[in-house]
Amino acid sequence: MVEGKEVAMVYFRTLYDPRHFKSDDIWRLRRDLELSAAITVPCVRHQLVNTKLFQMVLTQRSVLDRYTPSSAVTDKILELFCETLHLNMNVEGDKNAQLGIDHPDGYVIKPQREGGGHNIWEEEMREKLLSLSGDPARAQYILMKRITAPRRKNKIVRRGVMSERFNTVSEFGCFSVYCTDGAGIVKQNKTVGPLIRTKVAGENEGGVGVGIAAIDSPYFV
Repeated sequence: MVEGKEVAMVYFRTLYDPRHFKSDDIWRLRRDLELSAAITVPCVRHQLVNTKLFQMVLTQRSVLDRYTPSSAVTDKILELFCETLHLNMNVEGDKNAQLGIDHPDGYVIKPQREGGGHNIWEEEMREKLLSLSGDPARAQYILMKRITAPRRKNKIVRRGVMSERFNTVSEFGCFSVYCTDGAGIVKQNKTVGPLIRTKVAGENEGGVGVGIAAIDSPYFV
């Protein structure tokens, strides 16, 4: 009870992967939680907008302009985006797939998944794209230009044990708070601090949850 009002929150630690939905009962549970009066973290809208196909759409200027105050701000944001291409079953999708087949070291294909451990790289990516030729399942993936991050010597602590010093790469982001009501009206939208994930250079994947990367701290100079 908060100020005499009943408040409930559902924080999802599962139901992010198709393998979690093992029966119709699980689908009904997810639906009932979404339609309840509880605060869901995330709600289905926020969960879907975090998927790769939505991220790809947001790299398009015509879409991004709807959410920025000016074209100048859009320009600055677009400078941060890597080339992200669809793999739909049409001429352009075929062209994009061929780009990945011809340059397997320069691109990565990503499915509609979260949490790390799902992306397909290099020769495995090339073979996957060849196997998906003519298969509508190809449209479930996106093709993204591979990021070449600068390497730095660092140590990583896992399970309380410090590693040796080796080459690492880091990814910088932000912790954010985003809250909407049942009608989709934004109640709160702000950044609350930096997020850095660091992993051993040469590791393709980078999920913290799967034990590949570690949460890091920025040192501003």
